[in-house]
Amino acid sequence: MSLMEIQNLTKEFTVRKSLTKGDIVKALDEVSLELREKELLGIVGASGSGKSTLARLMVLLYRPTSGKIIFNNEDVSHHKGQRLKVYRKNIQMVFQDPYASLDPFHNVEWHIKRPLLINHYKGNVSDRVQELLTQVKLDPPSQFLDKYPHQMSGGQRQRVYMARALATEPKVLIADEPVSMLDVSLRIEILELLLSLRENLGISIIYITHDLNTVSMITDRIYVLNKGKVVESGNTKQVIENPVDEYTRRLIKAAPDPYKKIEVD
Repeated sequence: MSLMEIQNLTKEFTVRKSLTKGDIVKALDEVSLELREKELLGIVGASGSGKSTLARLMVLLYRPTSGKIIFNNEDVSHHKGQRLKVYRKNIQMVFQDPYASLDPFHNVEWHIKRPLLINHYKGNVSDRVQELLTQVKLDPPSQFLDKYPHQMSGGQRQRVYMARALATEPKVLIADEPVSMLDVSLRIEILELLLSLRENLGISIIYITHDLNTVSMITDRIYVLNKGKVVESGNTKQVIENPVDEYTRRLIKAAPDPYKKIEVD
């Protein structure tokens, strides 16, 4: 069952050359896609393909130039005020750099309590904070509550940010390059966490990446973006094993084999 639909979404930016002149750059060009309930969907593309612009449009950090964003059969493209607040409770985003996304002057407990208090959580806030830390595998929670971002590893910071995103009990989690800044061993842990969250919480996850190796490990379906357009989509295994578009073939060919031994002269 479809949870979210992007219909012919276009986003244009004006790049100023002077105070009076500028060029129109089309970052997305009539992109359409579907996110199903409890699905782990991959959006793949090289730098500049438009995938991060698409993510920011889906959480309405950007507004579309044209096209629609349909969530739960409702066009949310131009929501404002209280309607926008309700929408953003349902769709949360995890960014590439967790250190830049966390306030260095506040501890873990503050970061996770804040969205609970803002959204008037009715239960025991302290218990909920510990529950969220447990969900993202930061156990025991008591060891992390008083820590500051600089006192944790990159993987731990990413988990804290995920816990913060989950505090609003979203139906959709958008993870924009969540493992690209992590060591290989930590990447696997975060990917396993995404699978666990989908399984245990029943949420839909959009995994955005340039890395076909990781997308092949966890996603059900993928959309391949190139220069702001969807050039290929389908079942992940089928697309990777039998790509139709030349750009997809180049992405697959360029992806390093994670199991290949590195030979040193």
